[in-house]
This record gives sequence, C-alpha cells and structure tokens, in this order.
Amino acid sequence: MNTMFVSPWLLVSPEGPTTCAAEGSGLVHMRQGDADGACGPYALMMGLITLGALEREDVANMGSSDGRSRVGRFRNALLEHGALISQGTSTEDLINLSWHFRAEGIAPELVKGNKRELVTAIQEAIENHAVPLLSVSWSKLEGHWLMVVGHQGYELEGVYQPTHLLCLDPASEAPKASLWNAVIAVHDDEGKALRSGTYTCDHWGLDGQVSSCKLDQVLMLTH
Repeated sequence: MNTMFVSPWLLVSPEGPTTCAAEGSGLVHMRQGDADGACGPYALMMGLITLGALEREDVANMGSSDGRSRVGRFRNALLEHGALISQGTSTEDLINLSWHFRAEGIAPELVKGNKRELVTAIQEAIENHAVPLLSVSWSKLEGHWLMVVGHQGYELEGVYQPTHLLCLDPASEAPKASLWNAVIAVHDDEGKALRSGTYTCDHWGLDGQVSSCKLDQVLMLTH
C-alpha cells in the first residue's frame, strides 16, 4: 500500500504552502532569481519561516531593517557572503546564517552519510517536527538546495519503504494545489537503487523533466 507523510507545520492554500507557526502571512515558498546562486539562503529562509523563526514580512522588508536587529544582522551576513547575488553559499555558511536565530530556538544539525542514512534522517526529522534542507547534485559542478516537506513510500506487512522525497524548490514557482513542487525518487518499492553508479536518484519538477541526481547531505533545522 502506498503511504505518504508530510510536515505537520504546513498547510495548503491558493497562494502556496503556508505554515501554522505564523501569526501573520505564513506563505513559505520563496523564489530565487533565475541567474543567482542563492538556493541555499532561500531554502534556509523557507525553513525559518516554516518554524516561525522568521516572518514573511521580515523578508519583504529586509532592506530597511535596522542593522542592529536580528533580521538586519541576518541581511548583512547574507550580503557579506554575496549569497543573494551569484556566489552561492557553502554548508558552513548556511549553518552560520541559521545561528542568527538561536534566540528563537533554532538549532542547525548537519547530517552526512550514504543515501539510505540520509533518507532515514529525513524521515525522523519530519516525524519530530524538524525541517530538513537537502543538498543534491547533478554533477561535480552543479548542486542545489531544497526543503523536504514530506515523503512517499510503500508499506508491506507493516514495513515502510520510502521511495520518494517531496520537496519545496526555490528554483521553481510555488505549488498552488499541494505542498511540494519537486520530487526526488530515491528507491524502488523494494528499497533498491533506481540504477547503479553515482547518480542513483531521479529529480523532477513542475515541468516533469526527469534528471539523475544524488543526495549529498542534509541540514536539519530544529526548534
């Protein structure tokens, strides 16, 4: 039997996924520019909004925030890294950026391992109300960050085998009829790899174009 699990923080809406942690506008999805390398910061901000540590209005008004405020310091750190222009960000950068919200209870945790270990960590994170940010790559030079909002799998005789990760991708438009706009197939129904080699997963977005990729690491945000 097919089974699906999604983050308990998120709700569907005509504008896109919203978070139940927000007091005001709780729209979660943020769209990165077509030519920038800011998928990491955008995924991080989506995770922070989901957990209620950052408000949508904070992001919209970030340019006018006092540099001494939490949001202002976060903005300055983004600009210092060149994160919203074209340079992209490292995992260490994202961890350092997330620490600006430690007063709100945000704690980052980096998880490394093989594909099965990463998928298990993502399952446990969603069950424990954490937000997993996933790094994937298509080649040694092409990587990307997404926020995982759920997973789908196959259950047989009480044993659940995850087969797909359901993701919110800052590189694509917001989904209006679901919580995700991208999918990563990680295993078949029997838990086997889709193919041999390095890039054993399949990724596709709203356009339905499938491309081979691999899971690199996961940055967990707990609250």
